[in-house]
Amino acid sequence: MDKPLQALSVAIIGAGPAGLMAAEALSQHGIAAHVFDAMPSVGRKFLLAGIGGLNLTHSEPTESLLRRYGASAPHLARSLQTFDATTLRAWAEELGIATFVGTSGRVFPQGMKAAPLLRAWLHRLRASDVKFHPRHRWLGWGDPLDTAHALRFATPDGETVIYAQTVVLALGGASWSKLGSDGAWQPWLAERGVAINPLQPANCGFNVAAGWSEHLRTRFAGQALKPLRLRFETFDQQGECILTQTGVEGGLIYAASSLLRDAIMKGLEWANRGLRGIPAPRFLGLAASGRLSLKD
Repeated sequence: MDKPLQALSVAIIGAGPAGLMAAEALSQHGIAAHVFDAMPSVGRKFLLAGIGGLNLTHSEPTESLLRRYGASAPHLARSLQTFDATTLRAWAEELGIATFVGTSGRVFPQGMKAAPLLRAWLHRLRASDVKFHPRHRWLGWGDPLDTAHALRFATPDGETVIYAQTVVLALGGASWSKLGSDGAWQPWLAERGVAINPLQPANCGFNVAAGWSEHLRTRFAGQALKPLRLRFETFDQQGECILTQTGVEGGLIYAASSLLRDAIMKGLEWANRGLRGIPAPRFLGLAASGRLSLKD
């Protein structure tokens, strides 16, 4: 493996929204970043999220939005106050993408598509001298060169090592391995003494372990339940959810999912905890798929 004569100033691993935003912030300070990603093109998961309309943010006040993050709110307060919903909408406008507020208060791009926004964003990043390196799957660290970090990558031409003075990790979680989010980075960071919270399902749907009845599945799968009010522990919100072939999902369910997940982990039952709005099932536990399962 050939070693480059000069290390990169900054290497960003991960070309999702976090990695792209890091590259943009660096470019605004005159630092040309190199972005590496395992996929053939960048923003794969971003584009997938856009299939359903690309909910960019919420129009509610920042204080209310912060409360949605629960125990993580103190860690995110500074970021959300610096780059709030209004700032995000202005950022999209600068890229030529108008946004609007839906009836639920959520903010979407006009046209409800992710691709135009991503194309405009990448055009601006390339014009700012950001370099992209697709088909580079990070394999962990190698032996450092002086003060530079050694980054091992699997490429179509075999394994290679890239050296960088600064490394930004924008690796995502483990929610979609086909799109690069496989959580493979966890042991590599742990070996370096980085404390890692166990990955858990979040912003997720629910499966019914025994399955819906054939009548409900064949006649109502894909239908929205609205208006619906969901109350559970400290959660009390009105919205809607969708019946799927295997369970329920949608904005209202996603908003409550972390509380419901934690309740499942504690072995609690819905009917005994005052959950109303959906036929009372009992918690079964986590499905192997990573979604939360329910048992009638």
